[in-house]
Amino acid sequence: MDKIEIWEGEDRVDMAMVEGIWKISEPVVWNADSTKVAGFFEDVLAARYATTPMSLGPDAPNRYNLQEDSAMHVRVSSGNKSVHLLFSNMGNPWDYFRFAGDDNVYQVKSKVVQRYQPLMLTWRSPIVLQYFEEDLASIRAKHADNDYTLTRDGSRWVYQDARQTFDVYFDNFALIKIISILQNMRTYVFADGREEHFTEAFKTPELEVWITDTEAKTRKLSFVKVDNERYMLMVDDDPHVLYQMGFDTVFRFMRNPEIFKRVSG
Repeated sequence: MDKIEIWEGEDRVDMAMVEGIWKISEPVVWNADSTKVAGFFEDVLAARYATTPMSLGPDAPNRYNLQEDSAMHVRVSSGNKSVHLLFSNMGNPWDYFRFAGDDNVYQVKSKVVQRYQPLMLTWRSPIVLQYFEEDLASIRAKHADNDYTLTRDGSRWVYQDARQTFDVYFDNFALIKIISILQNMRTYVFADGREEHFTEAFKTPELEVWITDTEAKTRKLSFVKVDNERYMLMVDDDPHVLYQMGFDTVFRFMRNPEIFKRVSG
């Protein structure tokens, strides 16, 4: 299986297998939620259903709301081969479906329509970025009060800004909090950064962070404040998609240098 297409009315999500990873290809490119895709395979592709139709005849799709323009369409493909199904639910515990081009209606013991709507929010992975400590070479953070860099050499971390340089203990709480958020930076709220108010805000971000990995690749994170609890994140100066972050995520990078000198416990 190398392609999944789901659409209903004007809503549509297309996914393709790219280098062993399911990615949303339309309307924007983004990693798909692997848990969601696994559930889809189990509930749709591996689902059991009675092979005897529960309704026959040309009027059957109308009776079960399986017309072309009202049903939820699912098409899965492998190379040149594909299977196209139409699903509906009429308030019953189970869904109804038919094969495209066939009027026979079947019933499946799962809620496909409810669980697998063609909405980006339900299909894209919530992970914005992910670095494990061994992947990191340096972290630079710039905000109104400071501009500092944390550099890793094996298990040793060094803090440096314009005024001082010192080793950071491996169990330092501030360092652990930064490493932790980089391992699992995620969100379920997205926005279009090309809107005028976002364009203006990102001209003077509250915080900028540059993450350099052990392969010398750097990603830039820019944060702007929405209110006291919410920030928006732009990655690599690309305004097409912004990611909502909480205050705690941003605050981890804006701690006073003295905090990095402390020993935990």
